[in-house]
Amino acid sequence: MHPRFDKLLTSAGLTRIASQLREAAMPAVGISLEPMSRTRALAVSKLGGRPDLPPNFAWPTNKGRPLDFLLQINLAEAHEYESTRLLPASGLLTFLYDLNDQPWGYDPADLDGFRVIYTPDVSELRSHDIPDDQFALSECAIRFYAMQTLPHFGSRAGDSLMATAQFSDEELNSYFELSAQIEDLYSIRENAGNHHLLGHSSNIQGDMQLEAQLVTNGLYCGDPTGYEDPRRRTLEPGADDWVLLLQLDSDDGVDIMWGDCGMLYYWIRKDDLVNQRFENAWMTLQCCCPQPTVGKMV
Repeated sequence: MHPRFDKLLTSAGLTRIASQLREAAMPAVGISLEPMSRTRALAVSKLGGRPDLPPNFAWPTNKGRPLDFLLQINLAEAHEYESTRLLPASGLLTFLYDLNDQPWGYDPADLDGFRVIYTPDVSELRSHDIPDDQFALSECAIRFYAMQTLPHFGSRAGDSLMATAQFSDEELNSYFELSAQIEDLYSIRENAGNHHLLGHSSNIQGDMQLEAQLVTNGLYCGDPTGYEDPRRRTLEPGADDWVLLLQLDSDDGVDIMWGDCGMLYYWIRKDDLVNQRFENAWMTLQCCCPQPTVGKMV
């Protein structure tokens, strides 16, 4: 447990349920996006710019258009901050997304609108031009750090905590304040985005794990039909198998915005994560508006 996190927890006025909150907390690898101040090395962790990919890389497309490059994570750089040891100790994770169509992820037809690529051996990587640079993100350096996360209400873990802890109104307000303080604890600049690998998701809307389970099994979740489908009963137990891989927040400092101050979330089944089947990841966008507007502020 991070000592600053523990100090905040102790001072939050939540003594009665402190042990439950410590148990519910999950470690994550924090991501700070910073200006690229020097010539970068090949395969370094970064957002935007030109990606580093295998020489004969076949660029994935969605509806005939190449996906856009979001960021790449050099896992050797992140490894010392990743206490769960779920991620590989080395290699490169590359995250792609269709910034033109901006799929939300609730439709099985959206599954071509994003991709996670794992390259175990970075020695063969080469810098690649972006096939369509209309929505290219500005290049930013990534700094990693260890952090703790608490469940957000609307998530499965948050709803479970709410049921078992039986918060009073005062405790509930203190918990919301504590969650906000913890998210700000690790930021090195004002209004930085809440980006991280693993840990609890910061839900803006509802249960993403159930949505992931239903959509990847062919059920449409853009309206109640998928949730009311008879197959839900047999599929729902598998929702708990999904773990957060990446949370990428809106961030004024690096000029990215998902819908109305929303977030992109990449999820993966734990078995696929352990066995490095990153191609099976699923992505969703959550924000406060009915549908996303732009992926890059202009």
